[in-house]
Amino acid sequence: MISATTMEFGESKQANVVFDNGPKMVSLNVDNSCGRMSFMARADIRLLFSDPLEGGVKDVTSKVFGGSEHDVVCGTIKNMDRAMKWLQMSRWGFVV
Repeated sequence: MISATTMEFGESKQANVVFDNGPKMVSLNVDNSCGRMSFMARADIRLLFSDPLEGGVKDVTSKVFGGSEHDVVCGTIKNMDRAMKWLQMSRWGFVV
């Protein structure tokens, strides 16, 4: 399933698209850098997992892309490709 939301706060504009496949979700956020850009071109990706046993949603971005838990993953074609491959994997695991 694909869902999307948009927000505007003065000059700041933001769109978020979520692609979900069962408990796995890829969240793509695109914004205009708090109004400093004339169009929305700054993007970042988060990978999320809805844990049916423990409840809640966990951010598993760093387990797939490496780095620390709070690192930003830029919304590039290469990173989006990796995220979508992770989303489509039917076996458990985070490494793509």
